[in-house]
Amino acid sequence: MTDILLCGKSNDQSIVKALLPALARYGGVRYIHPELLRKVGNGEARFLVCDCERIPKVEGSSGILFLKNSFDSDMPIAIPDGFLCAFEPQNQRAAALLRAAGAAAVTCGMCAKETLSISSLDYGAAALSLQRSITTVSGDVVEPRDITVELHSAVSPRQMLAVCMVLLMAGVDSSYGYVI
Repeated sequence: MTDILLCGKSNDQSIVKALLPALARYGGVRYIHPELLRKVGNGEARFLVCDCERIPKVEGSSGILFLKNSFDSDMPIAIPDGFLCAFEPQNQRAAALLRAAGAAAVTCGMCAKETLSISSLDYGAAALSLQRSITTVSGDVVEPRDITVELHSAVSPRQMLAVCMVLLMAGVDSSYGYVI
């Protein structure tokens, strides 16, 4: 099972609304929020998504830490061992905290300098560009490439980029594109 920590304000649900159904297309999802425990999709859970305001203490696990734009902390952060980090580049506070923690992180945004960006967007489809190699939670390396995205729901570019970054880091094969 791939553990995914989404950190930011508990009322910031924009990424969760797009992420849960997208992940469910690639395996069952268990979702934990401070006031909710929910199963999404069929079959055995492949993903565990924990939506929290602070980075929890994690023992004996690896996974993905995604800092939402609403993530903010006045305290230094500790990145759980074995966790890959991603954030949206608009959150300069998260970038500074990750730098101070000595954590390598990838970004997903609208600018071509981001690790994952949009190269084209059309009704019902998009093409994303992975600008640099990234490592998956299983240790595999995904080389730069273009990724097609078939859109089956109304998502913003921001949501699409976050979802696709999580899918890439989780090791979901992008060879045939993603469906969101």
